[in-house]
Amino acid sequence: MRGIATIDRQPDTDAIAVWITNRLATEVSNTNAVVIDAANDPDAMDKVRSLTHSCVVLVTDGSVLDGLPVKGEPLTRADIELLVASTHEHQQAILDAIAAFKRRGGSKAHKEPTFPVAPDPADFVPAEDTPSQRALTTANHFGHAWRMWLRTDEERRRRTARPGTGQTPWIMPTDLNAPELAEFPEAFAARVHEQALV
Repeated sequence: MRGIATIDRQPDTDAIAVWITNRLATEVSNTNAVVIDAANDPDAMDKVRSLTHSCVVLVTDGSVLDGLPVKGEPLTRADIELLVASTHEHQQAILDAIAAFKRRGGSKAHKEPTFPVAPDPADFVPAEDTPSQRALTTANHFGHAWRMWLRTDEERRRRTARPGTGQTPWIMPTDLNAPELAEFPEAFAARVHEQALV
């Protein structure tokens, strides 16, 4: 997956805004933004296809994808809330695993994880009701939720192997002991549909 392509295309306009969000380790950032005039650009659909290839599509509230070269069901703001809820569940599972480790005789002084705060949807309201602003605020909302997940899973990953010896499993139980970061939680990943390569 190349990233998340946030699309705004309201029924009453020919403007199509696309924001691309990528990640590197636990960092998430917007890397590309384009507003396409579908009424006056004969290459508009090719541009949308080029921007969204190998990406997962996320749509802004009220957007319609009819006629766009997008396959499958896109993510919506409800999926951002699913990502946040799944991250909270993951945080609790990590805390439960640490508590169980301490009960089994592990170090009582083990440092508790520092989890990021969940994004507040009220903080992601467009400054102006334009395609680019709607796409930007939705992309930023998703980016904060995704970063929350990645940093939470990094707290889990750091507790899979004992420092110095590499002994594993260490604190995390087998079902939480994967040595790599998970791109998304399972419940959210089931909703992810990557667009085909152009």
